[in-house]
Amino acid sequence: MAFYFHDNAKRARGRPITTFSMTLNNDLKILQNRSISLTSQEDLETLRKIAERRQEWITFTADIKKAAEAARSDDTPSGRP
Repeated sequence: MAFYFHDNAKRARGRPITTFSMTLNNDLKILQNRSISLTSQEDLETLRKIAERRQEWITFTADIKKAAEAARSDDTPSGRP
C-alpha cells in the first residue's frame, strides 16, 4: 500500500494497472460527507485505525456501498434496469 504514494518516474505503456489502492481511493471519492481520502501515508493509517474497530469499519463500508449504488442508479437511464 505504501508503494501507491511513491511517484513513479517511468510508467509502462498501455492501460494502467488497477490496484486495490486505486479502487479504494475511487470508492472514497464517492463519499461526499467523509473527510477521508487516500492521498498520504497518514490517510492510510487513519483507514487502518478504522478497520481495527470492527463496528466502525462495517458502517464505513456500508456507507461506501450505499453511495456507490446511488451513483450507479444515477447513471442508469430512466426506464431501464
